[in-house]
Amino acid sequence: MTAPPPGAVSTIRGRWQRPALTWTTRVVLVVAAASIVIPDPLRTGLAIAVVAAVVAVPLLRVAWLVFRWHQEHDRRFVAIGATLLTVIAVGGLLSALGVGR
Repeated sequence: MTAPPPGAVSTIRGRWQRPALTWTTRVVLVVAAASIVIPDPLRTGLAIAVVAAVVAVPLLRVAWLVFRWHQEHDRRFVAIGATLLTVIAVGGLLSALGVGR
């Protein structure tokens, strides 16, 4: 695939991203609402799943965009997206290791 000329509109389309994000939002909302009325052992698991989804979905979207920008040879946006994901990964790793406690 060749790089689009400067100033050209990106070829990245969100044909499946928009419906996927809409359904993910709906599922997370239903699970969050269900976790209010479900007994305690299951409630904790559902709450963890909701938080994990709320954190993971935007990160997956950025990762997908980095992949697509790489396909379009848009090095500037690849670098920005990869840097963002790296900063978040390092922050998560440092948090998991207990740095700063």
